Amino acid sequence: MSDPNVPKKIGVFGGTFDPIHSGHIAVGRAVRDELELDRVLLVVNSDQWLRDNPPSASVADRFAMVKLAVEHEIGMEVSDVDIARGGSTYTVDTLSDLRQQLGSSVELHLVVGADSALSMDRWRDCQQMKQLAKIVAVGRPGQQFDSGLLDSSHPASGAEYLEGPMIDISATGIRELIDSNRSVDQFLTPAVATYIKSHNLYQ
Repeated sequence: MSDPNVPKKIGVFGGTFDPIHSGHIAVGRAVRDELELDRVLLVVNSDQWLRDNPPSASVADRFAMVKLAVEHEIGMEVSDVDIARGGSTYTVDTLSDLRQQLGSSVELHLVVGADSALSMDRWRDCQQMKQLAKIVAVGRPGQQFDSGLLDSSHPASGAEYLEGPMIDISATGIRELIDSNRSVDQFLTPAVATYIKSHNLYQ
């Protein structure tokens, strides 16, 4: 039984997940295991202000696919915190809402790609994010990332770095394969693959 006096460690892994694929799941497992997190929340974004194009699938479909993808994953679950709030997705709002829901004793770990971490100084209320959560930058195998080289005022300064798994696939690539009638089953859980086919997504 876990010590009730020890704050729980929660990973916050946000994304459009359009669709969720094996790379996302691998990152979730990696941060869960490496950081010994009690739980990883996959937060489905309704709308990201930094994205040039809106998601291809509806937010309802994307939430359903993430729920299917993690239903058998230990310590991973989908969160609708951004969907419930509505409007544009700002990470600081996500963290604030989760802090309010989970309480002050919970230790939040914000999981972002290493490339995204370097541009966090462009994010809304970026300094407040550091007060709400620890930053975890996940990079590609072999990628160089040293948060200690960043200016101390940068929100990713002092971020923990994890080398991510080697999985060469992207949601964009999967959508393109589906649109050209090529198989993507090796990149998706069976339940997600079935959902995409039955709902005629990305065609």
